[in-house]
Amino acid sequence: MYLSHLDVETFTEKAEISGLKKLRTYRNDVQEVVKNADNTQPEYSLIHAQQPEVHDLLDELRKKFKGITHLVLIGIGGSNLGAEAVHSVLDTGKVKLHTIDTVSAHNIQLLMSKLKAVKSVKKLAVCVISKSGNTTETLVNASILLGALEQEYNKAIYGQTVFIGNPDTDFMKVGKKHGVTLVAMPEIVGGRYSVSTEVGLVPLALLGHDTDSFIVGLLDSVSDQFESVTAKNAVRLHHYLQKKYRSYNFFAFEPRLATLGGWYRQLFAESIGKETDRAGKPVTTGFVPTVSTPTELHSVGQLYLSGFAGVYTDFVTFDDDTIDFKISKKGVAKSYSNFTAQEISTALYGGVMGAYQERSLAYRSTIFDENLSYSLGLFMGMRMLETMYVAELMNLNAFDQPNVELYKTKTKDILGL
Repeated sequence: MYLSHLDVETFTEKAEISGLKKLRTYRNDVQEVVKNADNTQPEYSLIHAQQPEVHDLLDELRKKFKGITHLVLIGIGGSNLGAEAVHSVLDTGKVKLHTIDTVSAHNIQLLMSKLKAVKSVKKLAVCVISKSGNTTETLVNASILLGALEQEYNKAIYGQTVFIGNPDTDFMKVGKKHGVTLVAMPEIVGGRYSVSTEVGLVPLALLGHDTDSFIVGLLDSVSDQFESVTAKNAVRLHHYLQKKYRSYNFFAFEPRLATLGGWYRQLFAESIGKETDRAGKPVTTGFVPTVSTPTELHSVGQLYLSGFAGVYTDFVTFDDDTIDFKISKKGVAKSYSNFTAQEISTALYGGVMGAYQERSLAYRSTIFDENLSYSLGLFMGMRMLETMYVAELMNLNAFDQPNVELYKTKTKDILGL
C-alpha cells in the first residue's frame, strides 16, 4: 500500500510536532488497550479479531453455509457498510451479495424478484445485524423478508439465517426461538467500528473472502510502523480542520472503491459530528465528508481545481494490472492505440495529481497493491484509529452518537411506539 500527500505551507514540521505532543497520552492509552486486549474499552475494536474463538467461529460458519450462491445482508450504517465495502473490491461473482438498509418496499420487492431464481434454500443465507436489537429499519426489513422467504422455503429458511448483535436483546431472543444461528458481538464496540468484529467478518467469511489476510491487515494497523503514520495523518487532518477546511472528499479513483468511501464517510461523520465536546463547549469545526469517482472529474474536479476553498481530497485507487485491454488501432480512440486501458487510467490519475500539485491543493493518496484482502484490513484499521485520534485532538467522544438517536425517537413518536 503506497501512501503520499501534499500539504499547504501552513502545515509545518512545528505544527506536526505540536499535534503529536497533544496525542501522546492517548496514543499510550490505546497501546495499553492493545497490549492487554482490554475488552472494557471501545478501542478494543482494533484487536478483537485476534481472539482464537473468532477464527473458530468463522471456520464453523464457512462449513455450515458452504455452497451458498446468495447472501442477503440486512442492517444499516456500520452494520453492513464495512462488509459491503470489502466485497465491492474483492467480489469474484462466486456469491452474490444483496443488501437491505433503509426501509423501501420497492427495493424489497426487487430483491424478492431476484431471489425467486434460488430454487434450493441451501443456496441462500440471510444475515441480520442489529447491535442494539431495536434498530427500526433492520427489524422491519428482516421481518418482511424472512416472512416472505418462509412462505417460499418454510421453516428451513431459519436454518440458513444468522443474527448478529449484543447478547440477550429481544432481537436475539426472537432469533433463538426461530432456531437461527446466533452470533454475539463485543458490546463495547459501536457499529461504525464493527467491521473488525463478527459484524464484518461473518458476512465476509460467508461470501468466501480471505478473512485471515484481512485480519492480519487489521492487526498490523496498530503496529509501531503503521500507528506512527496514522498519528501523523490525524494531526494533519486536525490541522486542516483548524484552518477552516470544511469539505472532505473521498475520491475513489477506481469506481468499485466508492462503497469504501461510503464506509469511511459514515465512520468519520458519526464519530466527529458532535454538538458539544467533552467539556460541554459547542463544536464549531468539522468536515462534511463526500464521495466522488472519476465520473465527477468534469463536475467536482472543475469545482476544486478552480480554487474552491476549504476542500481536502483523499485519493484512493489501485495499482492493478490483473485485468487489462488493448486499445484498437481502428476504433474511435486510435490515437491512444499504443496504450492499454490500465495505462490510460494511470495517466489520468497522474494528470489529476499533477493538476492538484500545480494549484497547491492539499490532498493525500492511497494506492492499493497486490494482496487486497490484507491491504483493505490495514487501510480500514488505520482509518478507524485515525478517526479516534482526530476526535481526541478535538476533545470529542469518538464512540457516542447522541444526535443519531434523535430521529429514532421522533420516528417512534410518530408511530406511537
